[in-house]
Amino acid sequence: MLRIIRPNETMNRTGDTHSPLYDKVAKGLFTRPIKVGQRAAGWPEHEVEAINAARVAGASADQIRQLVAKLHEQRTARMPALS
Repeated sequence: MLRIIRPNETMNRTGDTHSPLYDKVAKGLFTRPIKVGQRAAGWPEHEVEAINAARVAGASADQIRQLVAKLHEQRTARMPALS
């Protein structure tokens, strides 16, 4: 089951505050949030875990950017066809 976690939980898990988290998003070092409502957003839990694991493993910024790109590609591949 896909679990979406809200920004506060994401920040708790990454150790970032609001500005550094969104700065990482802008630099391609973290995935973009998903809109889950008109004024609500969050991140797939597995993406947060994958990025954290890469950091713990000592991945470089370029390696994390590649991981983020792969995670974004997986999002679109999982998207059901809209008709």
